[in-house]
Parts: sequence; structure tokens; C-alpha cells
Amino acid sequence: MTLQNRQATRRPTNKAGVIHADGKDYTVVLRDASSVGARLRLLRSVELPERFRFSAPLEKIDADCHVVWRRGNDIGVKFE
Repeated sequence: MTLQNRQATRRPTNKAGVIHADGKDYTVVLRDASSVGARLRLLRSVELPERFRFSAPLEKIDADCHVVWRRGNDIGVKFE
């Protein structure tokens, strides 16, 4: 997706977040976020479902989301 195709402007962050999936919590780094989605960096390689809950209290994010892309330990998610 090019910058021109984005639905909302992303703002860079480097804050901790947590993926809540299948009864487990995974600490991640919130690399950037917008009103409609985010880029997350996993601290280790894990198998995640396509849909999960994500929270980043310092950014006031607590949302169900789904994966739209994956590249290595980075994943792009869209908030539902």
C-alpha cells in the first residue's frame, strides 16, 4: 500500500503494546499507528491468528483487529 492509498495518516511511536490471542499475551512494539490501524513488531517469531485483541495503554488503544500484512516480525493490522 502506498502512502497515497492510506485511509489515515500514521504517526510514529515506539511504545509497548500487547497482543491478546488464544488465551496468551504477547508483548510487541507499536511502531506506528493511525485511527484505522497500526504496524506492530513482534519481539520473537510466534504464530498468531488472523484476528486478535491489541492494547497499547500509553497510546489509548484497545481494539479488536485483523492482520492485513506480515513481513518478518512486523505485522500490519486494521482496527475493527
